[in-house]
Parts: sequence; structure tokens; C-alpha cells
Amino acid sequence: MQSRVIGVIESCFREKFGTPRQGALVPEAPARLRIRPEFMPEHALQGLEEFSHVWLLFEFHLNTNKVFRPKIHPPRLQGKTVGLFASRSPHRPTPIGLTLARLERIQGDTLYLSGVDLVNSTPILDVKPYISSCDRPVRARTGWVRRCRAPRMRVRFAPKALEDISLLVPARGRARLKRLISKSLSHDPRNPRDRAQLRPEKELAFFILHYDAYFRVSGGQAIISRVTKADEASRRRPPLQTGFWLGA
Repeated sequence: MQSRVIGVIESCFREKFGTPRQGALVPEAPARLRIRPEFMPEHALQGLEEFSHVWLLFEFHLNTNKVFRPKIHPPRLQGKTVGLFASRSPHRPTPIGLTLARLERIQGDTLYLSGVDLVNSTPILDVKPYISSCDRPVRARTGWVRRCRAPRMRVRFAPKALEDISLLVPARGRARLKRLISKSLSHDPRNPRDRAQLRPEKELAFFILHYDAYFRVSGGQAIISRVTKADEASRRRPPLQTGFWLGA
């Protein structure tokens, strides 16, 4: 049976690089999902507002892998491999993912979410309520994940970056943007197998909300060097409404 897309996520993460590997890593990350009219959201969403979290079934629409690889390199394994099905790698035989997000509220046909690990424009295939008595098993084992700590970095804003934020971002949204950038970078978005990304002092950038955040990594610390207004038109990215993302 062919999958049907019920809506497309609007996320603060605009490209794959910088999007957290798990939603719980950046709990403040905002997103919203508008259910398409043909699925009659005025009826289909009834009762969902009573739940605090939802499962989102989605498509890895930006995957570029063309061949199946049975073993992969999770970042926290630092170069070691594990079987594909013992991981949450996006590169799967069928590019379908599952993530848990906090449901902040529902307004009409739209779910307002937080704690997402989805890049903007991700197609959503289904929404299901999280039920702790069913979804949280007793004495669960977490395999190799328990033995391997996820990478963490200290994050610091250079004076230039703070000046950029004060000039570019409305006052009500500055603290939120700084938290989003800091939390996202603290989990080190770099690919540990990409030598170009790991070069000392190499300047990298990621696209978040309406901005490009530039940073360098030195001595286990990420330093945000500058923040610029992103050229969204040239990247052909759908526009985001500033008021929603900055808490208006």
C-alpha cells in the first residue's frame, strides 16, 4: 500500500546539518504540523489535545544513499560499526523514521510541537498519541547506547556573534535563538568520519530559523563566531513566520 502524507513539518532546523540526532537533545526546538484538509483535522484531531506527547511517523525525504549497507557508523561509536537495525540511522531500506515530540497545543488544523529532530519540510505519514503504560516498557535494555556517551561540547558566543544577534533578532527572540544554537551545537553536529569537518579551526555554519550560525571547534569547545541573516530565497526554502518562531 502506498503511504499518504498527512502534512509537512515546519521546523526551526532548515537543513540536515545542525538538526539534532534525537529530539530529546534539544527540547526547546519548535515545530508545527498542519494536517491537510482531506484528512478532516476538525474530526481526526479530536481528543489528541489531552496527550502531552505524540509519535510522528515520517519519511527521510533528503536521503541520498543509493545502495543498502547492512552496517553503519553511529557518531557516538567513534568510528566503530554496528548493524543497521541496531541503530536509528536515516539510511534504511525503506526511508521511514519514528520520533517522539512534545505536543504543546492544537489550534484548528495545526499541532504545535517542541523537542523535534526533523528538518524543515519533512513529510509526515502519521501521528499517534504517546501512552506511557504501553510505550514505556519495564526493565528495557538499551544495548550499546548505554555504554557509549553521546558527544558533548561547551558552547561560547564570541562578542561579534552576540552583536549580530542584537542587531538581527527582535528582543523577545534573542534568548530563545541563543538557547537553540547553544543546545544544537553542544551535541556536536559534525560527522566524526568527515575529515574536512574535523579540521581544527575550520569555520562551519548551520541554518536555523532565519539565520546562519557560524562556528569553529577548538579544544572541545564550539565558538559561535558570527550570525547572519540567511538568504532563504537562494536556497529555495519555504519561508517561516517570524512571530511563531520567536514567541510572539
